[in-house]
Amino acid sequence: MKRNLIIELDYGARLAEAAFAAASDPQAGLDPAAVPDIAGIALDPSFAPTVIPGVHATDPTAPGYVSGQKVELALTEAGEIDPNQATYIVRATAEEDKVEEILAQKHVVGVFADVEIQPSLICPGSPPMGDDGDVERLLCVPQMRRLRMDGSGVLVAIVDTGINLAHLSARGRPITLDVARSWVPSPGMVPGNAPVGHGTMCAFDAAIAAPQATFLDIQLLRSSASGPTPMSGVLSDAVRAYSHLISVMTAPRRPGEARSLVVNNSWGMFHPSWDFPVGHPGNYSDNPNHPFNRIVAALERVGADILFAAGNCGANCPDGRCQGVTANAIYGANSHPSVLTIAGVDISNTRVGYSSQGPGRLARNKPDLAGYTHFRGSGVYAADGGTSAATPVVAGVVAAVRSRRPFQPGNPAASPAAIRALMRSTATDLGAAGFDFDHGFGVVGGCALVRRFIRVRPIRPIDICRRIPELCRPRPLPIDICRRFPEICRGVRRPDLPLPPPDLPRPGPQFAADDESLGDFGFELGGASLEDLLAAVWEAGYYDGSQVTGGAAASRSPAKGCGCGCS
Repeated sequence: MKRNLIIELDYGARLAEAAFAAASDPQAGLDPAAVPDIAGIALDPSFAPTVIPGVHATDPTAPGYVSGQKVELALTEAGEIDPNQATYIVRATAEEDKVEEILAQKHVVGVFADVEIQPSLICPGSPPMGDDGDVERLLCVPQMRRLRMDGSGVLVAIVDTGINLAHLSARGRPITLDVARSWVPSPGMVPGNAPVGHGTMCAFDAAIAAPQATFLDIQLLRSSASGPTPMSGVLSDAVRAYSHLISVMTAPRRPGEARSLVVNNSWGMFHPSWDFPVGHPGNYSDNPNHPFNRIVAALERVGADILFAAGNCGANCPDGRCQGVTANAIYGANSHPSVLTIAGVDISNTRVGYSSQGPGRLARNKPDLAGYTHFRGSGVYAADGGTSAATPVVAGVVAAVRSRRPFQPGNPAASPAAIRALMRSTATDLGAAGFDFDHGFGVVGGCALVRRFIRVRPIRPIDICRRIPELCRPRPLPIDICRRFPEICRGVRRPDLPLPPPDLPRPGPQFAADDESLGDFGFELGGASLEDLLAAVWEAGYYDGSQVTGGAAASRSPAKGCGCGCS
């Protein structure tokens, strides 16, 4: 039987010359004249000789291969490969029973299997890839913070095993906890003082993008309730916890107070045996009428953004609790149409092997998005892993968005459905074009959200007037502003005037998301033309087509003609 082989050869001047020349030319192929004549092999002409450092075994009497044997590389004093002591590899095929004969020939140092390799999925037990700093960079968190997208004014409920505040502070991610609005299943449990565990990891990961959020410690998974199936007891307390969150959202508010709530759920059902059979009236997995599925929908309707983990029953390397069941394994509320269901990818945007794949049970097109996971972060585990970590990473981004677009009852542009649509539309597509059952609509797009919110950042009219006084003078300008931008001259928008479409193309300055000098405008004015600035003024009164109360558009007055309405 023929085998693909790597043939290691000792130093030869011509071989070395060919190898070092090929190192700077990725398209180089094999010059057969540079390779010693080796009987019994067929060289691969597309593979140029490749230099590898020579080695010195620490024990010259040891056999050629000993597992764990320490070797020293043959390098120059400058740390470079010493070509005289280096070896060189070529690729070839040969009959498997000829390997020993090939190895015995002059110039041959070693013969190795050229093992077929494919992209490797991270599975449970794999070491972490990257850390929370990498996640910050991939999400454009520094740019978010400059736009005040940091979770300020937003409640983030961690529905889990509980949060340990001391551990988070020790790991450099202290959070603000609202003890009064937190919830515990049993007397004697103290919010913020739970044992270090899964919930603390989730809080850490949500704080990556939302460090200024106010957290609620919802210690559901410390429940000791029981019932006829493993899930039914826990879900009974889940209904209680969600009822508490509904009361948080519907409590009286001070005038002008916005109340945004993001709810993270990094838990779920792992196997159908935990549930009643599909079709049984008590079934949870496929039954939208189950009490918990109903209260999830109720909490969303009062304005909460709810996220659930897709689960860890991916086909490549499922969690043992899945018992081999990997098809249609996004059960119950984890697949609810009113929630964002989160899959997991590593920092190279590769789906982790345990991330559950769609379709979902209650809504077919699940998961919605992927979040980053399996990185070194909270210190609770070797890796913040599973869709358990991916979900709070995305929850933190949702909270950062809510800092700029708080929930407002009656405003469709600020509804949970609108936020879900925004998160899907700004995701970075992975896998098959558009939606797919591995990644949903793609990995959460923090950088795309930064660009979106720079584009629609409100500009105070007084700033425009101070920076460009010509805009506010009654005399005509060189260009016909009212004809080019009639919305500027109409004053407060009348209900019968159609709103512009969200993505109406307008000329505008080139926004620099990573620019430190964004200033009041959210962009650098230096090279912008007057028409560019007017386009920005026009856009400033809108959030994707919804007028900003008190913004630039609302303060313009027809009496002042085409000016800014400043005083």
